[in-house]
Order: sequence, then structure tokens, then C-alpha cells
Amino acid sequence: MGKPDRKEIKCYARCVLKNRHAVLAGITLLLTVLNLALSSLSMMAAPSGNGILSALIYLGFSLLVNIIYYILLAGLYRIYLDICENRAFRWTDLFSMFTEHPEPVAIYSVLQFIVTYVFMQVGLWWLDVMIEWLFYGQSGFPLLATVTVLLAAVLFVCLEISFSMTLFVHADDPYLSFKEMMQQSWSLMDGMRLSYLFMQLSFIGMYLLGILSFGIGFLFVEPYVYTTKGYFFKKIISPA
Repeated sequence: MGKPDRKEIKCYARCVLKNRHAVLAGITLLLTVLNLALSSLSMMAAPSGNGILSALIYLGFSLLVNIIYYILLAGLYRIYLDICENRAFRWTDLFSMFTEHPEPVAIYSVLQFIVTYVFMQVGLWWLDVMIEWLFYGQSGFPLLATVTVLLAAVLFVCLEISFSMTLFVHADDPYLSFKEMMQQSWSLMDGMRLSYLFMQLSFIGMYLLGILSFGIGFLFVEPYVYTTKGYFFKKIISPA
């Protein structure tokens, strides 16, 4: 299977976004607002305090919000897959996956939550070690901690890339099981991981502009990124 041409895919994405960018920016904004609202509700619902029970309740609410967000995100992926397949779509399709076999997406969201949480804890541990070394006179550069966090980062990126097509696989066939969904994403990305990584890195400049615009630019960057990912999925699942 030949590797997708990054420039060609991004060109297709720009063409298909003509006259649709504003609508897709609105859908992206809706998803962002819903996620922020759900996160705020979970923070208000969780009890205050530093005890284990408070932490567990907070994690439970955070996990629930993450599941809901990923089901909405799966609906967003369905919209972008419809765009790439030249099919009609509606903004209400954002909620479509709540009624189309959402269980595999929910399991996937829990797995993502756990992996991200573990990696963040490794990063926070390394940060504590570095602060001890820089400000409290600990002798010797913390080489072992630095190597550990770098290896964790590489592993995290590899896993993210390997399963990056999971929600597109689900959008293409919502009735696949969780295992089938994950296996298909892994199989599709075989030999495509570096191509996908370079494609993602090519958006760094646009993301920086989004940051400089106080986040407003992300409403227009995200539709371009998602459409490009959709065409990448289309090329690797049916390269002919």
C-alpha cells in the first residue's frame, strides 16, 4: 500500500471546505461549549476537600464527562467522514452516536482517560524531580527520571498515532466491536505512522496562529485538521 501524499490530501481538504468552513466552525464551537459546560458541571458536582473520597468522586465525574465528550466527538468524526465521502450532513449529526452503538466509543474513551492520566502523572513526577534539582540543591542531573519521561512520551505518541483512526473506523461502521475497532485502526496505521505524524506536525504553524488569536483561530484550524484526517483515513482504507 502506497503512502498517502500529504500535500494532495491537504489540497483536497481545502477544496472540500469551501463554503462549508463557517458551518463546521460553528459545529466545532458547539462541541467546545458543550465540553466546557460538562466539565464545569462535573467540577461543581464534585465535593471540595483533599480526601481520597473527594478525589475518587472527582475522577468519576471527569470520566463520565470524558465518555460523553468522546461520543460527541465520534459524531463529529461522522460529519467529517460524510464530507470526505461527499454525503450530506446536518449539525445534529454531532449527537448521532448516542443512538448508534456508542458502547465501543465509551470503552475507548475510558482507555484514553486512563492512558492520559498515567502519562500526566509521570510528567508531574518528572516536574517535581526537576524542581527539586533546580531549586533545592539536589546533586546530580536526574537522568533516570528524564529518560523515563522521554520513553513514556514516545510510547504515548506511538499509541495515539496507532489508534488515531479509531473514531473514523467507528463512524464508517458503528456496529464493530471495541476490539475490532481498535484492531482495524492499528492495522490501517501499519506503515503509515510516520506519514501521519508528519502530517500532524505540518499544522503546528496554524496552531500557533490559533494561540496568538486567543483561541478564535482554532475554530477555523480544527475543521481543516479534521477534514485532512478524514481524507487520510479515506486514502488508507481504500487506496485505489
